[in-house]
Amino acid sequence: AYRDSRAYAAFWDGLRAGHAEVAEFKRVAKDGKAVWIKGSYNPIRDGAGQVARVVKYATDITAQTVETNALRGQVDAIRRSQAVISFDLDGRVLEANANFLAAVGYTAAEVVGQHHGLFVDAAHRASAEYAGFWEALRRGESQAGQFRRIGKAGREVWIEASYNPIFDASGRPFKVVKYTTDITARHMAA
Repeated sequence: AYRDSRAYAAFWDGLRAGHAEVAEFKRVAKDGKAVWIKGSYNPIRDGAGQVARVVKYATDITAQTVETNALRGQVDAIRRSQAVISFDLDGRVLEANANFLAAVGYTAAEVVGQHHGLFVDAAHRASAEYAGFWEALRRGESQAGQFRRIGKAGREVWIEASYNPIFDASGRPFKVVKYTTDITARHMAA
């Protein structure tokens, strides 16, 4: 289907016009299975400056693509089923999904850019325990448990959560992602 498409014809028209193409491409192996390549299609000009041929350099990235898609699927599943919010290392909200916003009663515009302290009472926010909590996260130490939080208009919210430092390519924490479940009803019933 792709071979007969306008997009594929435009791809080759661009190459014939001398425009290189560098990207990840889905291709089909002899046995019909999908193969992913990271490829560079390079028009080669003759002495008169006309495109005489195209040379492709490619690396098989099928295994990495399959793994990346599986990981993306897992993250999507977590975001659908869990309340998820992320913070910079200073505790400022970077993003929050709909499940998290529903649990605390805020909109994204009300929380993005705000400090995590928005979700805790003033006494806890001023405590050494709370400061230590964020210091541990900045060191790359995960935190997990059941926590009392404050939603919009002072509503008490109980969560079971894990705060997970996310590391950059050099192994340094650069943000924190919290995965949580609203257990308010269960907590109140107990």
